[in-house]
Amino acid sequence: MGEGALPNLARLAERGCFTRVRPVIPAQTPTNWTTLATGATPGRHGVVQWGSHLPGEPVWEYHRGEAFNAGLCRAEYLWEAAARAGRRSVVMNYAGYPPTTEAACFIDRLFQPSRSYYDLSPATVYHNCAEWPTTDPLTLDPRTGRAELPVVPSTEGTGPTYELRVEGDGVAIHAAGEPLCRLRVGDWSPWLRGQFSTADQGRCEGAVRLKLIELSPDGGRVRLFRTDAFPTDGRVCSEAGLGERLMAQLGPYVHSAQACHLHCLGALDFGTLEEVIDAEAQWWSGAAEIGLRETDASLLVLHWHLLDEMGHRFVPRTDPTGASYDPAGAEEAWETVRGYYRAADRFVGAFIERLDDGETLVAVVSDHGMPANRKAVSLVNAFRDRGWLALTEAGDGVDWTRSKVFFAQNHLWVNLQGRDEGGIVPSEEYETLRSEVLTALRDIRDPETGEHAIAFALRREEAAVVGLWGEYIGDIVLCYAGGYRWSGPEVLALGESRVVFPSGGGNHGPMLPTYETEATSVLGTLLLAGPGVRPQPPAPRLEQLSVCTTDLAPTLAHLLGIDAPAQSEGRLLREFLAGLPAERPARVLTPTDRPLAPRPSTRPRPAGLQGDVTDEA
Repeated sequence: MGEGALPNLARLAERGCFTRVRPVIPAQTPTNWTTLATGATPGRHGVVQWGSHLPGEPVWEYHRGEAFNAGLCRAEYLWEAAARAGRRSVVMNYAGYPPTTEAACFIDRLFQPSRSYYDLSPATVYHNCAEWPTTDPLTLDPRTGRAELPVVPSTEGTGPTYELRVEGDGVAIHAAGEPLCRLRVGDWSPWLRGQFSTADQGRCEGAVRLKLIELSPDGGRVRLFRTDAFPTDGRVCSEAGLGERLMAQLGPYVHSAQACHLHCLGALDFGTLEEVIDAEAQWWSGAAEIGLRETDASLLVLHWHLLDEMGHRFVPRTDPTGASYDPAGAEEAWETVRGYYRAADRFVGAFIERLDDGETLVAVVSDHGMPANRKAVSLVNAFRDRGWLALTEAGDGVDWTRSKVFFAQNHLWVNLQGRDEGGIVPSEEYETLRSEVLTALRDIRDPETGEHAIAFALRREEAAVVGLWGEYIGDIVLCYAGGYRWSGPEVLALGESRVVFPSGGGNHGPMLPTYETEATSVLGTLLLAGPGVRPQPPAPRLEQLSVCTTDLAPTLAHLLGIDAPAQSEGRLLREFLAGLPAERPARVLTPTDRPLAPRPSTRPRPAGLQGDVTDEA
């Protein structure tokens, strides 16, 4: 914003509030998007990791593929609180599906961060360029200059197949022998519609667009981008009639996350990705405008994930403390980061242009930031010689069924008899094993720096102090120190035998949520502007740390004039709200300490450790 690159976000900051926001632990996507929508800590809403482990299951069973499912959330969402007050909502690409109230209209659902639940086929780049791996190779017949372009479905089934024909300085696209369009480098096709039959979506029509990115005169290098295929019947909307009208007025659904993924892999240029993002911004903001109007809704909630994937790939290259940093490529990485933030600014701007009538409350928030990794920590290597893990016969994996402990992300479970299906640890060994594991975790040090790689490790019954409690968390909860990331059994296949070893890339879930460097941070961002918000400059950094992802839902509920979600534990951000006292009271320290005279004792007091004031008195 200081460079003037983000005008829409800057205007929000100028007329409202701009602050860091502290994620709950773990600082990762499912946990914090659920917290933002409920105001509840993970211990309360139950989404304590990427997915959820249910009591009584085998300890190695956790429902990663259902990380955003409403059935895992045990707290009321903001749109449910709005429904209790007679208000309707539109929820786009957010956690919390299937719908839990008829008063919320859902458009798409958050299935995986880089995927839509409704894609018939993910976006791809067809090419014959040897330097890129691909799942959709383009094999050009040297005699005819033709190649097939199969649209491979996301799930088992069939999709249409197009044909590419190289013709001079461009290509022609055909289907069933009929010409559909001709493209030169840089050209986009119109929407191409074809029939799909897939395991999860059934039989339906889907639509894609193509863009010719590269073509050499001899056809030796061809790159053709294809967008995701989505159904054209409006099923992306939970209200069928509205979904059909969205398709009729806005055209087929647009989702940019897979295109972002292709860019991060190096297979797609950023200019093409920008075009997809801008088309997505127009479709999503248009759908929001139509949805709010036709359902008479007063609350819009949506999630947009591209900055997260970009952060994993490019932000670490900007941070001199990270293992991926290369001074020679740092400025190029910074420019890529700027490009994504400019796109995000335009995305926000599309909604403001359509929906902000001067009396609209706007909150822009991130669930976490993205610091660079310095080192990885292998609990497999730390535990393997202690008898706590059993390796597979080939030695390239862990056999969790024969292991005494299981760990995933920030949680470690004891494979306990009588509690967990298939448990092998007798109950009388539980506490001893937990104590030994805690000691081992706390003893892990970086051999180069001497740092403790684990910031804290707590017993389950101690973890409420970090917002984690209940039967869904591990027997031990741990958090890694800043710059250190987790790893799993993959170290065995990699041949990595060290407990702490260099690791590049970016991460956020493993680390303390307050970790920051000069360039990167785990902390998120909150911009709040509109009626009821008191404009003010950012507070000092340490004061900003008092703002947590738990605080947004109750604050928005207050500004909407409704009760906070029922299980909300966050505070009202009074310092940002007009009409509420938020200034600190003026205080002056007036000495009140009395000069008490010592009273001699008839018996000398024995030496003892320092206590609190009462003890010392």
